[in-house]
Amino acid sequence: MTVGLSLLVGGSTGFMGYYKFRERSFYLQQSADQVEAEHNAMILSVGDYRGLSQPEALARLVERVEQIRNEQRRRQQQLDQPAGGQALEPGE
Repeated sequence: MTVGLSLLVGGSTGFMGYYKFRERSFYLQQSADQVEAEHNAMILSVGDYRGLSQPEALARLVERVEQIRNEQRRRQQQLDQPAGGQALEPGE
């Protein structure tokens, strides 16, 4: 009984770890793709970069990349939270 329960807990923990790893990889790739798209738009002077001088375009690119990075950090923090959805306060 104890062995079966241990295997079940170990298997479910492994599965959840694998799932979080895959989800984390997906979000990292999505962020990298967004940064690449912003960079290409700036280089080609299309979209929001049309008609901007190079310093203005670079400033806008930096703003966009920082937004993407902050969104990625937020997603990472959500994945790192305990399964119950509530982060434990220090001392609990």
